[in-house]
Amino acid sequence: MNNLSLFTESILYEIPEVDSTNKYVESIIGNTSIPEGSIIFTHNQTSGIGQGENKWESEPYKNLNATVVLKPVFLNPADQFYLTMVVSLATCDTVDFFLDDSRTLIKWPNDIYYGHRKIAGILIKNFISGSNISNTIAGLGLNINQTEFKNAPLAISLKLLGGLDYDIKSVLTKWHVLLAQYYLKLKEDKNTLRDLYLSRMYLKDQYADFLINNTKVSASIKGIDQHGQLELTDSLGIKYTCGLKEIVFPFIG
Repeated sequence: MNNLSLFTESILYEIPEVDSTNKYVESIIGNTSIPEGSIIFTHNQTSGIGQGENKWESEPYKNLNATVVLKPVFLNPADQFYLTMVVSLATCDTVDFFLDDSRTLIKWPNDIYYGHRKIAGILIKNFISGSNISNTIAGLGLNINQTEFKNAPLAISLKLLGGLDYDIKSVLTKWHVLLAQYYLKLKEDKNTLRDLYLSRMYLKDQYADFLINNTKVSASIKGIDQHGQLELTDSLGIKYTCGLKEIVFPFIG
């Protein structure tokens, strides 16, 4: 995978089976020199990680389960949410490319939706050394050829949407190319990257029901603050700024 000018030394590590690509990378990154842009890819992820205590459901040999290693030492730790923007936008563009569409959205902070259904999830962990981010591991679970989901009723896949069988490695290669492009944009123009992320936000400027600190609120997403927290305004004009553990949406109940 060393055909990109930005990730000139990157390597594809292909593992037949692993509990979690993120866990695997985290276990070796301190003792192994992994070139920036390298990807750890598996055909069978037996215990994929979602947000919080959630698990990621993935049928063997049907989906893309991978983790990319970045070394954003140029980025202030206070700006680490920009890495979520990079990976999210690359994933949206990948889905759009294979569906020849442009309706893929980002459900804050890092789920990828097509319509009101989830097609991908991202999980990022940053390692901070002093005043720099030394390493970032960014895991992607993208539903490609799976057509039945036992524990994820809102899940959707490329095959369910496009009606085709997709080559998983081709999808991975496209994502890698787009990731490099957005990573370069992060280095050169963070403001443009932020604008692109906001333009893709699911439910932005639409009123919906949210559960904010265990209270039901009808509000509209307006954007994110400098730390990546969600900003909303309710029908009375009251503003809210929420972290991941403070909000549930869309809330049905």
